[in-house]
Amino acid sequence: MAWPTPQDYNEAVQNPKHAFADPELQMGRPELTPLDLPRPITGGFASVYRLQCAQRNWAVRCFLRQFHDHAKRYDAISDHLARVRLPYTVGFTFLRNGIRVGGQWYPILKMEWVQGEPLNSFIEKHLGNPNSLLSLASRWVEMMRALQKASIAHGDLQHGNVFVVDGDLRLIDYDGMYVPNLCGEASHELGHRNYQHPRRTESNFDPHLDNFSAWVIYVSLIALAVDSQLWQRFGGGDESLLFRRKDFEQPEDSDVFNALERHRDERIQSAATFFKSLLYLEPQQVCYLDGQIATTTFPPEEVHRADSSWIGDHVKRVGADAPAPLIAKRSSVALEPPLPPCPDPSWILDFLAPSAGAGGGVSFKNSAAPERVVLAVSAAMSAVFVWMAPLIVAASGSWLLGILHLVLFNLALWICRYRSDPSVRQFALLSSRLIAINDNIRAMERDIAAADRKKTELRNGNAAEQATIANEQKAVEAKEKKELDERQSAHQSVFSSINNRRQALNQQEVDALRKIQNDIGTKVVALNRQIAALTQGEATDLANTLRAQQEHHITAHLRRFSLEDAFITGVGPIFKSRLRIAGFHTAADVDVYRVQIVQGIGPQRAASLTAWRKSIESRARATMPQSLSQSNTAAIRAKYESQRQALEGERDREQRRQRDEENAVRAQCRRLLEEVDKEERAANTKIKGEIDEIRARYAQQYRFFRESLSSVADETASKLCEIDGRITEARKELFGLHWEMAKLRRQLKSFEGIKFPKYVKRVFFGLRAA
Repeated sequence: MAWPTPQDYNEAVQNPKHAFADPELQMGRPELTPLDLPRPITGGFASVYRLQCAQRNWAVRCFLRQFHDHAKRYDAISDHLARVRLPYTVGFTFLRNGIRVGGQWYPILKMEWVQGEPLNSFIEKHLGNPNSLLSLASRWVEMMRALQKASIAHGDLQHGNVFVVDGDLRLIDYDGMYVPNLCGEASHELGHRNYQHPRRTESNFDPHLDNFSAWVIYVSLIALAVDSQLWQRFGGGDESLLFRRKDFEQPEDSDVFNALERHRDERIQSAATFFKSLLYLEPQQVCYLDGQIATTTFPPEEVHRADSSWIGDHVKRVGADAPAPLIAKRSSVALEPPLPPCPDPSWILDFLAPSAGAGGGVSFKNSAAPERVVLAVSAAMSAVFVWMAPLIVAASGSWLLGILHLVLFNLALWICRYRSDPSVRQFALLSSRLIAINDNIRAMERDIAAADRKKTELRNGNAAEQATIANEQKAVEAKEKKELDERQSAHQSVFSSINNRRQALNQQEVDALRKIQNDIGTKVVALNRQIAALTQGEATDLANTLRAQQEHHITAHLRRFSLEDAFITGVGPIFKSRLRIAGFHTAADVDVYRVQIVQGIGPQRAASLTAWRKSIESRARATMPQSLSQSNTAAIRAKYESQRQALEGERDREQRRQRDEENAVRAQCRRLLEEVDKEERAANTKIKGEIDEIRARYAQQYRFFRESLSSVADETASKLCEIDGRITEARKELFGLHWEMAKLRRQLKSFEGIKFPKYVKRVFFGLRAA
């Protein structure tokens, strides 16, 4: 069935009493626009309406797409949320028959309405209050830990699904939520594109689902807490906080990442560098926001070294007064206790603090005394050369050469001494290591790009091979079709001839039966008419005879009643005398019209006479015979019986003759048609055998094509799987290299005080570089 559109839902919600099955929603009032129409919040998967009911407000989610397992998923989510009872979720009820649209019931989600601020609105309102943003970031970490502990992933963490209610966080929209009972299922949605890992697919549906989007929001919060101008600079609030999909797909060309990594504040640099390194992992490998990395990405010696993590170097160890670290090294012992109810937000900035040592940086280790002694001796010798230059005319110019040699000697000594300093050697070692790591990163990126190109080549090659096999198969199919068409055409004339003969036989049967009907059938019809007429005559004769007997009985009865003896109102002796003279003697002689011609008999006396006659006649009718006597009936029937028997005998003979002739015609046609059917069956058997032989012959070739396609697909899939495995491992290693490079860069910042110009100043002025 067609699923309702947003307009369909909008029309239905205008009449809640008719639209909803839930009694509470039936009594609700939808939030309206200035045009008095329901105000929906429409997304990619649902239109949401706010219904104001007597006790509370409800959010009604009307789904825009049909999923066969909607009820199953929400049942699993509801059961799990009821067990874990997190303060970050809201109550809801999945109603299978929730809303009626066009006479059909559709499911809805009845969810508590969250009265708060969307995440982006809260951030924009508090851009000038860093502590509010840091406190929110702290609660964000706390919420993500709670979700992780409960094995829940929301699936679409973004500004529109996160509300701030009195400083606390609430989550809405659970369409893509993961709970343990949904393990093994696929996701129906991929979340907001500006918050999700660029390589997330429907198959990424597990407890790690929210890791990347959690980092997106967290890094945005701490970056905005440090520098609120980033919001305006990068269009925060426009379907994003700071980052957009293109930044995740091409981080090296991203203006946001470049700005954050070059920011004047080292804390923002650190956060951006780490977050950028997460993009080199697969979605399921991104670490939890509390630092539990899903897959080990470093050699054991690097993982267990005290200084192996550039973030771990600046995270306070867990103590009585210190909150848990945000990124902890993987260990079999849990290092992170739960966050306090409202921790001091400054710990988040401490986590990102610069890595300078207690003394402010690395200093030179070697003493500058030898350089200063040589410098002093050289200065003295230069002074002697200058003083003696006018006295020694022959040596004019030689003193300048001597001074130059002294300067070059001191410079060579400084360079040798500078390079021999342990701090400088350590700086050179770290710099060379950084260059090597950078070269490894570039090489690995080239390898990943080459692997991606190889995958493309494999897919293209697979497509080309499949296209070639498909073209060959089409050619074989065309050849098979041609052979089948030829066989069908050869047999078509046979079937056409058979059908023509069958039609001719059927027509012959129809003509013969019609002729019999015209000859014999007409005669039978005429005989039936005569028999019917005879029967009708007999019935008429019986009726007439009975009627005559009844009339004779009534007349005889009337004649027994004399006018002279009757008492008739208004008719005295005078009138009776006049009636007798006129020929009226008995009741049988009285007639309403004739009696009126007698003198003095008017309409009134005529009516009295008629009434007297009718009363006598009614008594006569009560006693008159209702049927003929058996003798009368037998006499009349005997008169017609002989004629009827003669006609019926003749009719029966004609009907038998008609049936015999028709049966003979049908039997003859049936024999002929059976021969035609036998011939047709033989032709069908023959063509079926030929077609089966052709198809069996080509089936071997089709089997070869299927096996070839399967072999090509399997081989390509195997190679792609192998390449994907290498790419995954390479991305894991690339993540480690980026992490290590960031750590080295931070470490190198402490060597700013041992550059060669500062070494020279140290020799001249006794300065110690910080």
